[in-house]
This record gives sequence, structure tokens and C-alpha cells, in this order.
Amino acid sequence: MSIKLEPIPSAAIRAMTGESVALVETADRLAREKFAGRAAGYDESAEFPSENYDDLREAGLLGLRVPRQYGGLEVDPLTFAMCILAVARGCASTGLTLTMHTNVLGSFVGGLGTPEQKNWYFREAVDDGRLFASITSEPGASARDRFVLSTTFSPVDGGGYRVSGTKHFCSLADAADYFFVSGVVEGTGGGPENIVSAMIRSDMSGVEVTEQWNAVGMRATSSHTVSYNTVAPEHAVFGPAGRLLSADWGSFSLGYAAVYLGIAEAAYEYITDYVTEKTWTPEGETIINHPGTQRAIGEMSVAIQSGRLMLVDAALTDRHADPTGAVLAVNRAKQYCAEVGVSVTDAAMRLAGGGGLLKSSPLERLRRDALSGPVMPPANDRCLETIGKLECGLPAVTIELT
Repeated sequence: MSIKLEPIPSAAIRAMTGESVALVETADRLAREKFAGRAAGYDESAEFPSENYDDLREAGLLGLRVPRQYGGLEVDPLTFAMCILAVARGCASTGLTLTMHTNVLGSFVGGLGTPEQKNWYFREAVDDGRLFASITSEPGASARDRFVLSTTFSPVDGGGYRVSGTKHFCSLADAADYFFVSGVVEGTGGGPENIVSAMIRSDMSGVEVTEQWNAVGMRATSSHTVSYNTVAPEHAVFGPAGRLLSADWGSFSLGYAAVYLGIAEAAYEYITDYVTEKTWTPEGETIINHPGTQRAIGEMSVAIQSGRLMLVDAALTDRHADPTGAVLAVNRAKQYCAEVGVSVTDAAMRLAGGGGLLKSSPLERLRRDALSGPVMPPANDRCLETIGKLECGLPAVTIELT
């Protein structure tokens, strides 16, 4: 019988309250008892995991980063990361989209919104279970260097802006009730000081899904292409221009690190069961008795435990008291955990042999889901550049919008 990973890393649990531990245990229970059994079906159909979100809504987990005064859970970064890690072990697409939703609320509404906007959007999330998506990526643009926005915000009479443009990789595209959309003020020539953001309802005239998501992995994220030709009223604009870059972008990377580490952990749990049960000789000797298998399991264990420590460190580094240290820690965690997702699923697939390629094996899906980790913004190359700059005393930001 293999030794299972603790649902919560020991390094994390020592820094958590009983309330936080109970919350993560709820997320872990849902992932194991419900999400894991549905993951293959949602992957095959490339449909948004609506049943999983019904469960998350009932458990109150959609309000992870909503302040308590609005009825949310207002969890700290460590509890947030552990909840995402737990959910991703059951269904990576659910973990990734939950990261998006919770961080739109915590980083953008909480960090940039007016009191009136906070009251409205937080209540929408908590009281009515509304889902929120953040839309930045655009066709023909890349976040590897500077991310050039082509979406335009044109002032209209009475306040507000007409928003025109196309966004792709829009996770939750056909499930979100609100899109947090950013673009540049028309006629300004761009630049970070001219970026404006607005919360656009998905049912508004001029909001249209123009291309379906059909990818190799993360198929249930519903990351369709969406076009916008609509008016964002003044009360939905998060201004003034240029405020977007002051938001807490690190929480997105923290969540991504947890998601791809969760994929690795799911593959590790599967393969450790497999090698301790599968026989490979006429005498019934199990695969784990082969030294090569033992070394492979040992390497996976070291990689996962290292990723857990990096994730905990990133979550515990206070971005207010030590902003540079926080940027460094979260870039390390995102880069490393994304690579662990790839390396562990690859090693598990090799140990499983041809059976791992079958659709009946979760390894086939986990392997595909892991592939998006290293290229997801901030891409791992960008993370390494940021780390290198900070280690050498140079100024660095993870994402540059222009």
C-alpha cells in the first residue's frame, strides 16, 4: 500500500487556522468524491463543468476572496492556494477557472473597485452565485514581452465607453455572468497610463462568442474567443485610466502554480497505486520492486515536495511588507510547479506504459492538461527572466501591458 500525499502539505498546515484547514478539507472532499469522477466526461465533451460549480456554490467556495463584510470567506493567500491545489487534483479545468473567478473578485473588484462597485459585484457573487471572468489575451498579441492591447474604449455621451475588440483564451466564456475587459482609450496611442477596464455583463448586446475552444488540454475551461462591440456604462468602469497595473496580479500566478502542482499530485497518486498493484513477472512481483521504478517514484516525490514548499513560500511571503520578495517567490512557484506538472505526468506515463495512452486512463488527460502550464502567462521563460533580474538587483515586472 503506497503512502498517500497529505491533502494539505505539512509546511502549510502549521501556518493555518482550524477554520482554514476545514475549508481546504471541504475542497479536497469535493474534488475526490465528485470532481474526479466527472473530469473525463467534461474533458471529452469540452463543456464547462457546471455540476462542479453547483457544488462549489453550495459549499460557499465561490466567495474565497470576497471580504467577510459582504458574506464571503476572505481567505488568506495560503488558504486560497491550498483550496485551488485540492480542487485541481480532482479536475484541473475546475481549479483553473476557479482561480480566474476568485481573482477577478479579489484582485480587480477588491483592489480597484469603488465602494459601490464592491458592494454590487461582491453581492452578485455571494448572494446570487454569479461567475466572473478576466479577459486580457488577444489574437496576434503575446505576453512574453510587452502585451499590446488592441481593444479600444471610446468615450460616449453621458459617461462610459464603447468597448470594441476581440479577446481569446476567455476562460469561463460561456458560463461567466461578467467579463472584466481591458483596453486602451481610443486616440491616445496606447501606453499603460491609457489602459481602462470595465465589467461587462455577458448578456449585453454586442457580446458574442465567435470561436469555440478546441484545445489539446484544459478542454473544460470553455476558453472561447469572444468579441465585444458594446457600451460599458460609467458605473461599470474601473478607473481612472492606468489603474490596472496596480492590481494584485501575483494572485493569478499563485493560483496557476497550485493548479499545475495539483495535476502532478493527481498523476503521482494514480501511478503510486498502479506500480504497487500491477504485476510484471509470472511470479506476481509488482512493478515497484524494480529499482528503476523506485528511482522514478523517488524523483517524482522530490519534485512534488519541492513544488509544495515553493507554493507555500509564495503564499506566505507578504507582498505589502516585502513586495520584491513576493514577486520573486510567486514567479519561482509558478515556473517550477508548471514544470513539475509536465515532468511528473510524463514520468507517470512512462511507468504506466501503453496503458497510460488510453482514454480510460486519467494519465492521458492529466498529461494533456499539464502541457499548458509552461506557456500560460506569465510563461515560464518570462518567469525566469523576472527571477534573474530581481536576483541581480534589476527592476522587473512580471506582466507589461501597453
